[in-house]
Amino acid sequence: MHGRTTLICIAALAITLTACASSHEQGSAERATPTANKAASKSPNCGPDSTLSQSDWIDQCSSGSAAPTANKPDTELVIGDTFAYKDDLKVKVTSINKISRYGEYDDKPSANKTAFRVVWTVTNGTTKPYDLDDLGYDAKGATTGGVTDSIYVEVDSKQMTGRLAPGSSGRFTSEYTIAKSDGKQIVFTMSRTDDAFLQDDSAYLGEDPHWTGIIK
Repeated sequence: MHGRTTLICIAALAITLTACASSHEQGSAERATPTANKAASKSPNCGPDSTLSQSDWIDQCSSGSAAPTANKPDTELVIGDTFAYKDDLKVKVTSINKISRYGEYDDKPSANKTAFRVVWTVTNGTTKPYDLDDLGYDAKGATTGGVTDSIYVEVDSKQMTGRLAPGSSGRFTSEYTIAKSDGKQIVFTMSRTDDAFLQDDSAYLGEDPHWTGIIK
């Protein structure tokens, strides 16, 4: 009888912990199509005859590479995935690319750094205009770590600011540099600071969505 009671208690505790964890979710992942994931997960040549550079080998062949896997948390995303918040605000990171065009007054990287641009879209599925200044974002190195520096590049860029009308989508960018020694893999995180979101403790305490990808 004692053993049966113990098992019931353990099961009840597991259900409670699961409920607490799920209640803190900010939203859910909408993964890219299977075709896109299949292409993204194509295995590189990591053998002794690999033609990849050292930094590319680390990015694509190390255990921390960003290949899509099954049963990932909803907040762990790859390029092309969408994160849908509970109120139907959606964010999709579409690319992380090396910057190749600069204007006369744009910041250009030093020889030991790579300049890159993160591109994403925001879709307002709510019933009210959304203040885009209430979305924060950050990029960091995801190969061997690494700090990124924000840079000013006007060509092909669009700052995220203003209000997004209900049912509308906007495309935005942010530009950075990272040391070449830190590789090409980037993790990009989006966070919300609007009052309605912060007042919802069940969502506020959850993990922010983040996208991992390689600078193309």
